[in-house]
Amino acid sequence: MRAIRELPLVAPLALAGLAVFFGGGPGNGSIMWLGGGALVTLLALLVTRGAPGGFIALLPLAALVAWLALSITWSTLPDRSWDYADRGLVYLLFAALGLWLASRTRELALGLCVLLGAVVVWSLAGKVLPFVHDYGPPDVARLSAPVGLWNQLALLADFALPLALWRRGRSGTLLAYGWLVALVLTYSRGGLLTAILVLAAWFLLTDERLESAATLLAAAVPAGVVVAIAFALPGVTSDGESLHARWHDGLIFGALLLLGAVAAAWLARLPRPRVTTALLRGLVACGVVAVVAVVVFVVVKGGGSGAVGNGGGRIASTSSNFRFAWWRQALDGWQHHNLLGTGAGTFNLSNLRYRSSYVDFTIEPHNLPLQFLTETGIVGLAAFLLAAAALLRGSLRRHGHELALALVLPAYLVHSLVDVDWDFVAVSAPAFLVAGALVGRPGLRRVSPFAALAAAGAALLAFGALFLPWLGERWSAQATVALSPQHAMTLAKRARSVDPLLVEPLLTLGFASDLQNRLLDARAYYAEAVRAQPKNPEPLRLAGLFELNHGCPRHAYAYLEPFTELDPQERQDKGGDAYRRARDLVNTGKPIC
Repeated sequence: MRAIRELPLVAPLALAGLAVFFGGGPGNGSIMWLGGGALVTLLALLVTRGAPGGFIALLPLAALVAWLALSITWSTLPDRSWDYADRGLVYLLFAALGLWLASRTRELALGLCVLLGAVVVWSLAGKVLPFVHDYGPPDVARLSAPVGLWNQLALLADFALPLALWRRGRSGTLLAYGWLVALVLTYSRGGLLTAILVLAAWFLLTDERLESAATLLAAAVPAGVVVAIAFALPGVTSDGESLHARWHDGLIFGALLLLGAVAAAWLARLPRPRVTTALLRGLVACGVVAVVAVVVFVVVKGGGSGAVGNGGGRIASTSSNFRFAWWRQALDGWQHHNLLGTGAGTFNLSNLRYRSSYVDFTIEPHNLPLQFLTETGIVGLAAFLLAAAALLRGSLRRHGHELALALVLPAYLVHSLVDVDWDFVAVSAPAFLVAGALVGRPGLRRVSPFAALAAAGAALLAFGALFLPWLGERWSAQATVALSPQHAMTLAKRARSVDPLLVEPLLTLGFASDLQNRLLDARAYYAEAVRAQPKNPEPLRLAGLFELNHGCPRHAYAYLEPFTELDPQERQDKGGDAYRRARDLVNTGKPIC
């Protein structure tokens, strides 16, 4: 009975922990497992605990997921749209799990403190002990483990800081100390800006400003010292360092971290200053001066959209690192598909079509509202805004631990204006779990056996939607590295049998048939891949190269001309040179193929 009573808390937190530590970055490898775990947990909770209140608040999010799935029918990359719909489904499942925690938000906040504490310890341990996470060449030294990307690790810091200020004491101070160090070592400007906004919102809304300020100060002072020294240790903060340098400087950094933690714990025990009008005015003045200084710095230095290096100097850069260009590309793509968009998860093709250089490559525009606009049209953007509004209603008028939780989803949405958070289950799963808990209503009602059976059937269908593309992509990836053409063809056909939207198996079948000198079959597979995704330049390029290599410049030209229109800035040796060769041969009037 105790296990059943704790299931609504332990199971979602365990799934969130798996998402953070093993989410796998922007890939889809963990989506099926996390979604399956969430489905099993939901069914168990329905049967053993009953149905919670608050499901109506999730209807806009469910509508958004349905629209993502529907976009497969007109998508320029239907296989990717299926993956994107599955990702949205998993986030909906996490939000639904949160409904059962409506009456246990304090325990949820404590559980997240423990989870985020474990994350920051593991993350910083990768800098102290190189075997925990390899930051050696050719990898970048920016702190990223275990999430996989520095910007999303910085977003976890934005989640953790309000929770740390709520906890206060030594535990809260140490949590804030660890995440302040980690936040700076990510070099994430978006993460730092979001942290400033989240902390400002906390101090504006909390009733415990002085205690929070004391906790933040006790954590920030030693964190600042540790970070300052870390930038003088190449093995910790520089790219391409040897294993010896990383061990040597990492151990020094570890000793500094421990000393800083001791100092933070000691500062947390100091008596709080007496609140006076002068003190409050001084704090407000310092805040105003800091904001004005940042604004003046940005105005004087100016902006831009050029590339920014991954060193620590990027923190002071005001360039958008291509983001302004990507946002423009998103709007350009949307103008041709106003109502429906190009299909969920298809921005990569808009990027290829409108970019001005081959180094400008991305699969997302790094702005979630613009992404939904260009990929799913006005309807998709409206569904996203309604879903966000419905979930944000749970963040209103909160205090204490609930205020700390209430700032998680706003932090996620603010950060998503400049990054790809939707693609990372490591940050999205905790955010939607918390949002679900805040919109849920205490109280459960029994579920009839018929309703439970219907829920089980729906869960089975949902799992199938998660499982089939996962299995197809797994077989497709195995086919591309198979040692024999025959084995590659077997795996590729299996992949197509479970996910007929995948185009990669067709390209593998064409290549394998070519190796076996079955040219008619290869030509048919390449043509089928082009028909499946006519707006995708990659099948066009590979089909054109195949035809040109086998003496058919007319057929090659028919493929390579639209390729150059869909991806005009690709490197010339990747297709442009072949296009011109095919064109010149056709212009001679001699080729008959």
